[in-house]
Amino acid sequence: MNKLSIMLVDLDEKYLMPIELKFIEELEDKVDIIVISDKEYLKEYFSSPKKVDVLVINENLYTDEFEKHNIGNTFILMENEGEGSTENLNIHRIYKYKSVKKLYSDIMNNSVTKSMELLNKIEDTKVFMVYSPAGGSGKTTVGIGLAAALTGVNRKVLYISTESLQSFYFTKDERYCQNGFDKLMISREENILDSLESVIDNNIFDYLLPFRQALSSINIKLSDYEFLIDKIKSSGKYDYIIVDTSSDLTAEKSMLMSNSDKVIILAGQGREEAIKLNSLLFNIDCSNENKFIFICNKYLESKENYLIKDEFLNKCNIVEYIEYFNQENITVQFLANNVHFNKLAYMIS
Repeated sequence: MNKLSIMLVDLDEKYLMPIELKFIEELEDKVDIIVISDKEYLKEYFSSPKKVDVLVINENLYTDEFEKHNIGNTFILMENEGEGSTENLNIHRIYKYKSVKKLYSDIMNNSVTKSMELLNKIEDTKVFMVYSPAGGSGKTTVGIGLAAALTGVNRKVLYISTESLQSFYFTKDERYCQNGFDKLMISREENILDSLESVIDNNIFDYLLPFRQALSSINIKLSDYEFLIDKIKSSGKYDYIIVDTSSDLTAEKSMLMSNSDKVIILAGQGREEAIKLNSLLFNIDCSNENKFIFICNKYLESKENYLIKDEFLNKCNIVEYIEYFNQENITVQFLANNVHFNKLAYMIS
């Protein structure tokens, strides 16, 4: 279930506490509340694109920079009595020192009702497929980074790898799918969701535990994953499912592309990677820019970029260049804080 995200910002933490308790008391599990009382942390938090339904902020901390973010409704706490709307209908001025009950009521009555109505609707789970025509492009890193960044904007995310050999570097626990879950997938068991919780783990976002055996050796096909994904979608438990796929282009892979809401296609800047991308564009129609998102991963400014050569230029629009970084000491938290993945999450969510 989606939750209303509310951010309370003031340097006086004691002032914010009763307001936070009021929102929790009234909205219970329908709300996620972020409280910030440190100016430096506020600056750091908004150093990358953020999505917030309701921002309640002291007038001395508010700047026009916040308008660059996806903020549904902003309420500026005025130190002196006086309130009213602004030229921007989503920004309101309210007197800071009124009662907590009146403050809560004013915030809820000023267009927040629309946000609450959205919470009561069941939104379809979105499936994002991560694919590259070239091996070694960093699909897993991008899939994990996107999952972590989407979780950071208050979304419930499930990451699923469909690689034949599965070994997740982002967790120290060597847990694997057990309890015959492979057989439930292969047999298309209608009650498969009853066993799902036992094969889900969490590291910022939820992820389906890997299989110890190669998928080919236990006869799991991509279509079996599609069955599982459809079942998970029907539960409404997740906002997004990130599906990490292998580089081969098969009929099943093309079908998964068709059924996904968005397909993130990774390209490399080298000549070989650019040629493979060109081959992919010859075989499938990627003209829908709202669905097919092209990214250059492991980008190095010092190396030649074949994606801007005449023979490749204008065949696809590279929306983001993710700079190369050393993956030896990579962590999920590092990816969650990475500006490129935050921009990507902001762009496609």
